[in-house]
Amino acid sequence: MLMKKSLLLIILSLANVLTAQDTLCRDRTISHTIHSEYLDEDRDYWVSLPLRYSDSLQYPVIYVFDAEWRFDLVKNITFDLGANKKIENSIVIGIPHIDWKAKRGQDLTFSQSRIEYDGETVDATWYNDSNSGQGMKFYQYLTKELIPDVNRSYTTNQHETLIGHSYGGYFGAYLLSLEHPFEVIHMYDPSVWFSNGEVTRRLREGNSQKSLKIHLTYQPVPEFHKNKVEELIKVLEGKKNIRLTKELYPNDTHNSLFLDSFYQGIIKTNK
Repeated sequence: MLMKKSLLLIILSLANVLTAQDTLCRDRTISHTIHSEYLDEDRDYWVSLPLRYSDSLQYPVIYVFDAEWRFDLVKNITFDLGANKKIENSIVIGIPHIDWKAKRGQDLTFSQSRIEYDGETVDATWYNDSNSGQGMKFYQYLTKELIPDVNRSYTTNQHETLIGHSYGGYFGAYLLSLEHPFEVIHMYDPSVWFSNGEVTRRLREGNSQKSLKIHLTYQPVPEFHKNKVEELIKVLEGKKNIRLTKELYPNDTHNSLFLDSFYQGIIKTNK
């Protein structure tokens, strides 16, 4: 009897080791490089696969802007929620922007604002070609180069989610007036004050009928920023093709709301 118990313990221990090795093996970052014709440069993207990824299955994909700061957080939460069957197992794609001071602003904005987040008027030295306004090129890279490359490299099911914070949220909102592949867009404290609410004007004037889930979160300061976000919310709430979930975080900052925004949003938009 003692020998049988010992043998059982050994078998269980080996099973735990194998499971841990499988989890460790899959929970890693894979790097890819694309030469973008639209951006005229090489760009990296990072991949995290779900537990026991298999080429015989198809997976939804979550795209994350600002990967330099946000990819590890998003991939770890997604990996854990998927492994524990709280959400569908998903591939996470991190999109770094190379240079915070230049490339990020160029990638994620479509114009050159003459107003700041607090409503203050600024001149051309604040926003210019060196730090903003190249969003259309980045949009072409994202939709025509990066996403097709992901779909060629991995087994995906064409269900795509975009996670954008700040400028990334503004970019996500701007996409609503363009053709895009996303079924879900998260906008965390989106900088829709940029160019005095241009994304809201475009959305109000547009007529897209694509069904879409949007999770939008924001914090209340400064007042100008809050008002611009709430103007966008009103327009989104009037669109029958959009299923909107939203949350105001009165006790959080522009950056601190990201964690809970993603956790709550990814669960809500997986339903």
